[in-house]
Amino acid sequence: MSTLEIRDLHVSITADDVEKEILRGVTLTINSGETHAIMGPNGSGKSTLAYSIAGHPKYTVTSGSVTLDGEDVLAMSVDERARA
Repeated sequence: MSTLEIRDLHVSITADDVEKEILRGVTLTINSGETHAIMGPNGSGKSTLAYSIAGHPKYTVTSGSVTLDGEDVLAMSVDERARA
């Protein structure tokens, strides 16, 4: 059974030499077989969450953890994340 765990995730971007925190303390657990809908208004961080988990270089995880079956997703390369 696969489990994706996100704990106290903080993510920021840098634009015009200014760092802006987009996600502030996201915590979420998704178990195998579950379906979750991430909903919210424009600019609330839905895409930022997905991009940061995928390893997009524009997004910096400043604190927190993302694990898949106990493995540190943030330590994986982008290719490894795609295969996980």
